[in-house]
Amino acid sequence: MTGKDLLYKYLDYKYLWSNSDRLNEKPSIIRRQQLNSLLDAFGLSKKHVNPLVQMKYFLSGRKEELNRSQHLNKLSDIQYFEQGEFLNDREYDVNEELIIRAFDKIKELYKNPPESRMNRPIHVGWMFNDLMNFRQEIFKVAYPWGGMDEGFAVGLIYSKYLQSELKKTINENLNKIDETLWLIIDPQKREIDLETIKSEFQYPDVDLEEIDLNWRIENY
Repeated sequence: MTGKDLLYKYLDYKYLWSNSDRLNEKPSIIRRQQLNSLLDAFGLSKKHVNPLVQMKYFLSGRKEELNRSQHLNKLSDIQYFEQGEFLNDREYDVNEELIIRAFDKIKELYKNPPESRMNRPIHVGWMFNDLMNFRQEIFKVAYPWGGMDEGFAVGLIYSKYLQSELKKTINENLNKIDETLWLIIDPQKREIDLETIKSEFQYPDVDLEEIDLNWRIENY
């Protein structure tokens, strides 16, 4: 499994199973367990926090501020990942390939980019958060429709078909974004054997389709 698999697991969980009314349902619980195992395997959990990193966090609408330890104590491993906190615990140079790509593309897009900006380090956390927010919105739009509507409503089925054609086009053109997010998540683009993740990180290797189907039968 790779960091890209982790990305897709996260997108699926956030879209359908992270709502408060589903958190205690089996499909949600299993997905969280899988995500937490992958985060641990790829060094993206709070176990890997660098205690030497010091930051201040300001709460919206309040004068109160938190130090990093206080802030991280409020986060789950998934929140630590999705907020890009793992990047604060990573040396900047680890992102070298991504940094070079970004600077090269800006030089290609702009004839005379301001030197003062080009000489600054890239804020990889901002890039990650911006791309991840966009990717989640696209995931919602392009999530595949399945099944057949009750009563075989021809007009509605044709509408779903037209939508699915657009969704297919969108999904076929997400490679650059997904590759960039993968590079941020795991600059080494490692592939960790599933058996290793199962044995060392307690990854539940189960049939999610069957679990989801059973849940739908029980709840609808």
